Parts: sequence; structure tokens; C-alpha cells
Amino acid sequence: MRSPGDRVGVLIVGGGPTGLLLAAELVRRGVPARVVDRTTAPRPPGSRALAVSGRTLMLLDDLGLATEAVRRGHPLRQIEVHDTGGRTAGTVVRLPIDRMPSPFPFTLSLPQPQTEDLLRGHATRVGVPIETGVECVDVHQADDHVVARLRHADGSTQALRADWLVGCDGAHSQVRSTAGIATYGYDLPESFALGDVVTDWARDRAHVQVTFSPAGLVAAFPMPGDRHWRFVANLPDLPGVADNRVAGRLRDPDLASLQRLLDERLPDPPRLTEALWTSTFRTRQRRAATVRRGRVLLAGDAAHSHSPVGGQGMNTGLQDAYALGWRLALVVRGQADASLLDTYAAEREPVADRLLTGTARATRAVTAQHPAARQARGLALRLIAASPPLGRWAAGVFSQLGLGYPDSPLTESEPGHRGRRRGVPGPGALAPDVALATPDGPTLRQATRTPWFSLLLFAGSDRDAARRLRDDAARIRARFGDLVTARVVATTGTGTGGTVLDPTGLARVRYGAAVGEAVLVRPDGYLAHRSTGDHVGRLERYLRAHGITPVPAGAAAPATGAGRIS
Repeated sequence: MRSPGDRVGVLIVGGGPTGLLLAAELVRRGVPARVVDRTTAPRPPGSRALAVSGRTLMLLDDLGLATEAVRRGHPLRQIEVHDTGGRTAGTVVRLPIDRMPSPFPFTLSLPQPQTEDLLRGHATRVGVPIETGVECVDVHQADDHVVARLRHADGSTQALRADWLVGCDGAHSQVRSTAGIATYGYDLPESFALGDVVTDWARDRAHVQVTFSPAGLVAAFPMPGDRHWRFVANLPDLPGVADNRVAGRLRDPDLASLQRLLDERLPDPPRLTEALWTSTFRTRQRRAATVRRGRVLLAGDAAHSHSPVGGQGMNTGLQDAYALGWRLALVVRGQADASLLDTYAAEREPVADRLLTGTARATRAVTAQHPAARQARGLALRLIAASPPLGRWAAGVFSQLGLGYPDSPLTESEPGHRGRRRGVPGPGALAPDVALATPDGPTLRQATRTPWFSLLLFAGSDRDAARRLRDDAARIRARFGDLVTARVVATTGTGTGGTVLDPTGLARVRYGAAVGEAVLVRPDGYLAHRSTGDHVGRLERYLRAHGITPVPAGAAAPATGAGRIS
């Protein structure tokens, strides 16, 4: 057995997108992390994850990676639905997915290996050690640490102590299993074939193409590269695949099998010239019973796995990492009680429940073949396309920009603010982003970006209010240090000294804020509370109520350590 080595603060098991983003989020807040991954060779060029949501692009933007992701990827702006059978034959429904108020109002087609490459490169640049060929085979918890038994590629083992361990090691998580965290769920009966191919298909490459036929479903996703597409289809009628198993699993389709399938189901089947990667898969709906047990936490597929319909899997895992990173950093830095990590479970476990329910329903809906079910599906799609509110709701779900935490323990309502006008976000909603002085200049989110909490103090055009709020901002800086960055948002002034210039007043309108009102934005971009007075006192009470300890400017931060367990 290797020597135990030094104790680490945070050990992340799993070097996929979720683990890499979590490591980057911790390092961004001054907390070192170590990543181990059992794979030794580069991951295969294909992967099921392809869609990068608008919300995920915002997370990547915080790390300075969004511009490069967009350069590598292919923006998708609409879902085009065709039906070739029954009473709805020939129907085309167009569902826009590019109308959300966001700096990234589209879904990006970018294969998971590319997303992973961006995150790994960033993690390496900021000094995250990533060890491959290292498998976590056992986990044992003590009062103030976790012992992870690691097996290296040469067969040697190592007992490593960590203050915290996060399992990001996929649907078959060894961390989850050895930590004694149960899973529950069920299998869906559907099987699918997937192929990344080269073709000169004439369909619009800004649109996802979905076709329902009497023989089954075909979904086609444009990929980066002029002639690259991904085709996904359910398998019941696929010759040479559905009845052909190798070592207990469905055989991956070859180019000829995929071509036959498309010929049978599409009115204008493309000619496939090359298969870049093919696969088959079954759909399993699983969730961990909890995402936290003592000093062990779970994120990504280790916490939940589900049907890929809707493109939510990798994006949800990345949101797990984003939600966990700031909480765990505060605990490790000694600035919060470990009970803060329970709010991660309180927020993300309901998300996983809704995700499993929603993807199971969607999978059944898109693969349904009964005439009544096909007719109901067509009607539902036409209603969504014809109704702007339903269209916005669907786009919000697809992009994950509509996700919020109104019922979170960290969300506090302000008395008197019930019944705000439509379109104005309440506590728990994602903080709106607004263009400021010029269309090509920084947005409000970019101008107020901070690793910790941000307090927006709205002054409008009232100069007296702006002076009072600047005084509040100075007191907040002195009292809370870097934990809270307070900025005055005003329509007039110089835009210096902690003031953000919003000459059109659009930011105040989008937030529905009165002159003198303050809005607290959490480190992960969601609204925590609003206050109309005593901003310093209200902020103090909020932080202490959630076990977060302010560190005044100039004072020494608590020693980095294991965090107070609860």
C-alpha cells in the first residue's frame, strides 16, 4: 500500500464535466481541490451529451470559457417537429428556443468531449491536480474527515484522508455505493440507437429536427462541422439491432443499419456517407436517496440519471456543481457551518425528482405509437407553439433559465411584495441580466460579477438616494469584507466608485425595484431577498440565519479547515 500522503481539503472523485467544474468553482474561491478519475485513456470522441444550455453557458462565462465554447459549437435556435402518419401527417410545428432574455439566447450543440476539454484545460491552468487511472474503491467516514481508499493503475492502493469527498463518478458511482447511499428508480422499456454521421442533408442546420412516423421516432441534431449530424431513434423496428445482442447489450448500429432506419422513417432521408460514432442505450431512471451523507456529497449522474430526452443530463450535473461549489467553499474556509450544505440537498433533490418525472413522461410521449396518443401529442405541441406563455415556459425548461428556488431555505420573501407584476422576478428566481450603457458593453451580470454575494442597491435618477446607498455600500464593505459586494445601480453619475451606470433605467425596470430598494444575489446567481430599508442589518440577519459568518474588511479570515460538521 502506498503511504497515506497529505490530507486534502476536498477530494473530487470523477474527472468529467461535473467534477471539473466543481474543482474550478472551489479554486475560484480560494479552496484547493484534488480530482481523481479511474480512466487512463482519452474518452471516446462520441458521447450522449450534446446540448449545452443557455444556463450552462452562463456558468462557463464565469470562468471565461463561454466565448471559446460558442466558437467551437453550433447554435441551435428552433425545434422543428414533423409528423408523417395519421391525421396529423405533414404537420410541422416550430418551437423557438432562442427568445429567452439571456446573453446566450440559444442552445449550443457541442459534444461533451469538447465541453470537458474546455473545463480540463481551465482546471489545469488554475492548478487543479487531475490524476487519471485512480479509482476510489472504498469510503469510510470519521467525525472530522473521510478516508478514501484509492487504487492506482499499477494495482497499488492508498488510504487518503480528506475533509470532504464529492462523488462525481457517474451513474454507477462507487462513492455512492461504498458510502452506503441507496438509489431508487425504475427502467423505461425504450431502447435507442444513436449515430454521429456525415451527410449532406438539406434540412435547416439552425434547427433541431424531430420526426414522428408510424415506424418510430427520429430526432436529428446539427453538430459542429458543415456536414455533421447526430441522429437518435427508438429501436423497435431497427433491423440488425433490436434482436442482435453482444455480451447482453444491444449491438451498436453500423452505417447501413442507420441508413435503413432513416429511409423507413423520414420523408426526405439523407444519404449517410460516414459514421463517426454509434451507440445504443436503454433508459434508466435513478436517483440517490440523498446527495449528502456526513462528509460525502454527490453531484451529476452519481446523484441522478435519466432519459436523455430534452438534453438535460450534463447541464443538470453542471448546475449541481455550480450550486455546491460556493457552499462547500464557505464551509471549508471556516466561514459557514456545515449545515449550509443541507441547503444544497434541499434545492437539488427536488430538481432531480422533477427531472426524472419530466424526462420519463417526455420519453413516453415521443415514443408513443397509439393513434390516440399520437393525436394528443400533436395537439399539445401545437398548443405550445401557438401560445407565447407556453412557448416561454417550454423554452425556460429546455434552456434551464426558468429554473428557480422559490421554496429554498435560502430564499426569504419580503413582506408587502406579493403580487409583483408579471415578469418581475421574486426571491428564488434567476437574477435577470440586462444590457447597460451600450449593446456591446458589459451586461449587469458581467459588471457585478463576484465569487460571493452581490447586493444591488437601486438609486434610479435620485442623486440623494445614490449618496445614501453609497454610504450603505461602504458600511457593507467594512462589515462583510469580500463576502458581499455592494454596488449602487444608478441612471446618472460617472459609473465609478462602486456605482454601475444604467442610463436607460432598464435594470431597475427588469428587477421591479423601487428607488432605495436592495436585492441580494447569491453566488450562484439566484435572488436571495429584497429589502427596502436597513440594508446592513437585514444582510447581517440573513447571513447569520444561514450559518454564514461575515469577515470584516482587514480582518483575518478563519483558518481553512474541515468545517463544523452537523
